[in-house]
This record gives sequence, C-alpha cells and structure tokens, in this order.
Amino acid sequence: MYMKTRTDTIENALHTLFKKRLRIEYPLREITSIHIGGPAHYIVMAQHEHELLEAVRLARAYRMPYVVIGEASNIIAEDIGFNGLVIQNRIADCTIDKSTHSITVGAGYNLLALIKRINAIGLAGMERMAGIPGTIGGAIYGCAGAYGQEIKDCLHHVQIYDGRTVRWLTRDACMFRYRSSIFKKKKNWIILAATFTYTHAHPAALKKISRDTIRLREKKYPRGMRCPGSFFKNLVIKMISPASLRDEFMKKIPPEKITFGKLASGYLLEEAGAMGLAEHDIAVAAYHGNLIYNKGNGTAHDLARLVKRLKHRVQKKFGIELSEEVQYI
Repeated sequence: MYMKTRTDTIENALHTLFKKRLRIEYPLREITSIHIGGPAHYIVMAQHEHELLEAVRLARAYRMPYVVIGEASNIIAEDIGFNGLVIQNRIADCTIDKSTHSITVGAGYNLLALIKRINAIGLAGMERMAGIPGTIGGAIYGCAGAYGQEIKDCLHHVQIYDGRTVRWLTRDACMFRYRSSIFKKKKNWIILAATFTYTHAHPAALKKISRDTIRLREKKYPRGMRCPGSFFKNLVIKMISPASLRDEFMKKIPPEKITFGKLASGYLLEEAGAMGLAEHDIAVAAYHGNLIYNKGNGTAHDLARLVKRLKHRVQKKFGIELSEEVQYI
C-alpha cells in the first residue's frame, strides 16, 4: 500500500476534514453497481465544493493517486482496488429560478431525483431520461441520454475545477458528442455544478412520461440486478471511418436496424451469439446482448475475459470494434 510515512499525515488531514465520511481500505465492490472491485486505500464523500477541492489539494500535495467519481453506477474497478484516494462527488446544492425556468445544481445531485423535482414544477426536457442511474456530473461526463433526450439538450453552463481555478464552461465548450464530452479527454477537470434552462409543460404529463420510461427500463434492468446499464456504446453510423469500412459494414446491416443514425450495439452482439455467454459469474443477459451483469461473485478479471470474447466475436462477424460506455478506474 501507499508509503506509511506519508499516509499517516494525509490520513489525519482527511479525517479532520471528513470525519465519519472517510473510509479506509474500503471495498469498491460495495459502491459500484456491478459489485466489482477491491479496496480503495481511502474513500471520502465530498458534500461541499470546498471539501472536494481540499481533498484534491491534499492528494496532490502528498503525490497520492486520486480519482473523482459520482455514485459509481458506470464504474468498473480492478480486483486489486485503487491504491490512492477515491473522492465521491456528492455536492447536491440546488437553486431554482422559476421566473427563467432555470436550475443550478451540484454535480453530485442524483439524476432521477432532479428529474422528479423538475417534473413536479412543470419543467420539461429531462423526463425521458428517468431511470438512468447516477449523478448530474456523471451524466454530463458521458453525455447521457435516452429515448430522444440527452443531458446536453437543456444544459446552459458547467462549472469546473481545471486544476488551477474554478470556472464556467459554455455548452459548446464542453464538446458534447454521442456519449462523449471534453471531460473524457481532460481527465483532470472536475465537474462541480451545472445550470440548465427548461421549457414549461404540465407536471402531470411529465410525471407520466417518466413513470412510463422507468417501467420500460425495469423490463430490461430489473431492480437489484448488478450491472452498469448498457455496457457498450451504440454506433453512430456517420462516425465510422474510413468510408470504405463504413460502406462494407452497412452491407451487413438491415436498414430497419438504423434509427436516428445509430445502430444498437446489442443487435451486433446478439447476431454474434453473445446472449447467455459467461465467464464464471459475469454473464451476458439471455434476453439482451448489451447487458452484462454480475450473478454474485464475479470479478474484474472475469469481466475483462468476457469483454475480450464479445469484442472478438463482433469484430470477426462485422469488422467493427465495439467501445465501452463504462469507465474503468
């Protein structure tokens, strides 16, 4: 583990700052949705901006590896754990301006909780995203979306810490693309908060859309299932390059499988015979090719072996390499 001569000092500082919100040698499988991961040397839960920034400062001062996460719904952790500091961003401040239909919310605010809150006051724009697990910060990081809506649609500004200063970025500066953003390139940038502007709609109608959406999601992801949601990204057809590869690929795909310019990776996996494949307790659902879950005692090693097999099958059949939607730490 990390050098004891340094951990004593940083441990004291973290304990002073976080008290009972400091965990030592805590298994990451207890917080990841797929229930995988060995112990993190330290885990802290930052509920305020100053706590998060101070935790980062301490890690840097003591040259300790660190990572900032949300609710770990989309995180895959190694079996050996993380030999450093894991900072859970739970900043959940929320300010509503009803006159402008805008909200400023902390990056640690739960996405579904925010959707329920804005639905209740008739603010539309996220209702179809109900049921996506995780926080606002995580949704922005991965440009999350579902059923025709994406987190970027109503986004106005994002507050970040860039390693030197706290500042605001415009939506354009975030460089959103399908399941991607500038934050996947700028790994040291930390999302602190965001401002959204919504349109107005009837609360009852918004609530019904969200309820119906959650029911649809629960058919695919039953409550209690240990999985990170969709494991692989869907394919954006226009982004397949070079053009010769795209043309050859499209010859193998029925036109009706393309919706809104995208092809579900689940279709490719199912055609490649993925459903039901397993490595020990890590398995692909028998009813959906892009749903990988932990039956009980699966490990990151098991997962890596299964993912390699799945990618190979799709590559062999379609000539395309799948990319993960999950994040590894």
